[in-house]
Amino acid sequence: MDELSRSEKSALLHFTTYPDKSDTELSSLLGVPNSTLASVKARLKQMGYLREYFIPNFPKLGFELLATVYSDFNPSITAEERVANTRRSVEIYPEVILSVGESHRGFSISIAENITRIMRISSERLKTLSDLDLLELELPQEVYFPFEMSSVYRFFNLAPLLYSRFLRTDPPVIEGSGITRKDIYAKDRMMGTGPDRSMVRPSDVDLTAKQLDVLYNTLKHPDLSASRLSVLTGHSRHTISRTQEKLMEDGLITQLRVPDLSKLDSVILTLYHVRLDPKNPFALNPLPPIELLQDESVFFVARPLEIIMLAIYDNYMHHNHNKGMFNQFLKTNDLMKSIPTIRNHSLGEAIWIKRFETHELIKRTFDLRTR
Repeated sequence: MDELSRSEKSALLHFTTYPDKSDTELSSLLGVPNSTLASVKARLKQMGYLREYFIPNFPKLGFELLATVYSDFNPSITAEERVANTRRSVEIYPEVILSVGESHRGFSISIAENITRIMRISSERLKTLSDLDLLELELPQEVYFPFEMSSVYRFFNLAPLLYSRFLRTDPPVIEGSGITRKDIYAKDRMMGTGPDRSMVRPSDVDLTAKQLDVLYNTLKHPDLSASRLSVLTGHSRHTISRTQEKLMEDGLITQLRVPDLSKLDSVILTLYHVRLDPKNPFALNPLPPIELLQDESVFFVARPLEIIMLAIYDNYMHHNHNKGMFNQFLKTNDLMKSIPTIRNHSLGEAIWIKRFETHELIKRTFDLRTR
């Protein structure tokens, strides 16, 4: 990230810390003209440091659970060959919204309306991997998180990671930002999960056909302005802007700004899978302690007896220090039922097969007749 100027680093930190704020609001926070921020934003996107998405609030739209799967693969088959085959048979399912892999292992996140959909995908995945002789000795490990009994504490919010990085490598960026740890260390608003949330089904969602069409196209084309979406969909610019604002006000979608992970000067993507002691289950609220939900954690979902976390580290020394802190906290607090599964991926070799692709899931679930 040394190629970025200090002002660009500050802008990147603000974009990721306040994804719900408009560019006008951010230009005011940064004390720069709108035109200047627009130029900086365009440069960050061009250089690959910033990508923008909209993420549905899946529980509010009637989806029942989040599922994670991690697998080891036969290393004699190239990652490119494996991806080409699974893309046609497994990743084609719209429930799979994120999938990443390298030569010998992979990880995916799926969202489903019910357990039946997830089990169908699981069966197809297992059959495909077996038929192609892609599996190693162990079967894919599947971990389910029903929204009613789980909490998604972090969903690819990289603001804490950037804050920690700049604090180490370029402190003036943090000192002049006005951003505090309280700003960046908070529960994500991506998904209203937890036991206090009443369960709904897609049929309960009160959205018109026009609103669903705007929702779908907003998810599919997150970089398009209301004017360009108007040309694409045939709805007026005013209708699109008003509908998008309503969807965000009602908490049905949230904007996500994610730097390209390969541009972060980090080398390791680590998956943690923890099975917790039933005698001492994990308390879903409030936020997990910093020893678990670290600055480097980019994804963290938990239910009382299980945790899945993804974290990004600069090097193995960084990884070993944080892994030790993580395991020590679990052991000291009698949370550990067994030694956690900890798997490292090389960010440099990672292939992002699907990256926050949610529009087809909305289309299928709500039976949309749209392009």
